[in-house]
Amino acid sequence: MRTASTPSGTPGRGRLRRLTRSGTVLAATALLALGAAGQSWASTPILRWTTGAPTPVTTLTLPMAVDSAPDASGIYFAYYTTLESGTRPYAGFQPKPVDADGTRVLQAVFSSFNADATTTDDHCAYGADGGAGVSCAVRFPYTPGTMYSLVLERASVSGSTQLMTGDVVETATGAPVAHIGSFGLPATSGRFKNADQGFIEPYLSAGCGQRITVTYGEPVGTEAGTAHTGSLPTVTDPSSGSCLSTTSQTTGRGQQVTVVGDAAPAASPTTD
Repeated sequence: MRTASTPSGTPGRGRLRRLTRSGTVLAATALLALGAAGQSWASTPILRWTTGAPTPVTTLTLPMAVDSAPDASGIYFAYYTTLESGTRPYAGFQPKPVDADGTRVLQAVFSSFNADATTTDDHCAYGADGGAGVSCAVRFPYTPGTMYSLVLERASVSGSTQLMTGDVVETATGAPVAHIGSFGLPATSGRFKNADQGFIEPYLSAGCGQRITVTYGEPVGTEAGTAHTGSLPTVTDPSSGSCLSTTSQTTGRGQQVTVVGDAAPAASPTTD
């Protein structure tokens, strides 16, 4: 929920906007809020990541594989990103129900809470978390265990506006998978800072009954043609207030994290 103390351009720490779709690609007219989240950002497991770049970067590449998950909505794996001005777009993945053909589906999200955000992208709509901003989303078929990367870019600057784009690629090959969306921000917003946080949120009460295993890859920040690869993200549980708990281990593929709601069976040890 956005609060009076939340500055423009900073996501509120309560419920997140849920997005629905028509077909595989989300159209702006199909973006709907589906109700309040069960937990606040401040009480969810927290992700910390860095690209290791010495300066802000024009492009962020944030990899993740969903190794196992129910074919249902309920949990959001999100990255916060902070631009040089302090405005904070966020992006992430949400497991979803199978589509009409029985294909497993992920939803990718890219949004801004900046009141000055603009968009003409069919994947996006005005509004974020019940307040000002722009929300973009797309659903795509996925293979469990395959690493997909969010590619977020300050794609261009024209006059007083910079264009921000979000896409999904297959991490191993760089092959395009899906376009999430794009929006304009004031050109003074600048580039992405080289490190930030994220969260794992049970945005529906059903998320408290789920168990999901994901693997985080190493974030990459690219500036002036040079790519900087960071260390594997870390995930820590809140001291209180969340229905989720996590176990984590480093594997040959990345940082594997199993998330279990308090209404789900206890997690057993995971293997590479």
